[in-house]
Amino acid sequence: MPYRSLRKCTQPGCNTLVPRGRCPAHESKRVDRDPAIKQLYNSRRWKAMRAAQLAKEPWCADCLAEDVHVFASEVDHIRPHNGDPVLFFDETDLQSLCKPHHSAKTAQEVWHESR
Repeated sequence: MPYRSLRKCTQPGCNTLVPRGRCPAHESKRVDRDPAIKQLYNSRRWKAMRAAQLAKEPWCADCLAEDVHVFASEVDHIRPHNGDPVLFFDETDLQSLCKPHHSAKTAQEVWHESR
């Protein structure tokens, strides 16, 4: 029977090998998004803004900076909004990113925030 190879814990910065997900040290530290922020992301206004951003800029901004064309799948707030609706809905504060670049940027912001 084939075995699945171990992977790094999904907690940013953790190198513990696990079958999937997070290691025991980090699985209970998973933080759910604030309901007020979740409500912003579920709004019609955000969904329309997101679609417009991806239509306007279909390529990942970070990949383009490396002279590579990769379709963007995420819309990123350049400055962390921290639940501020004015900044959240600021169309000039958005950029299109691919999933790996958006995840890396978000992990970096969370890491800096926790220090």
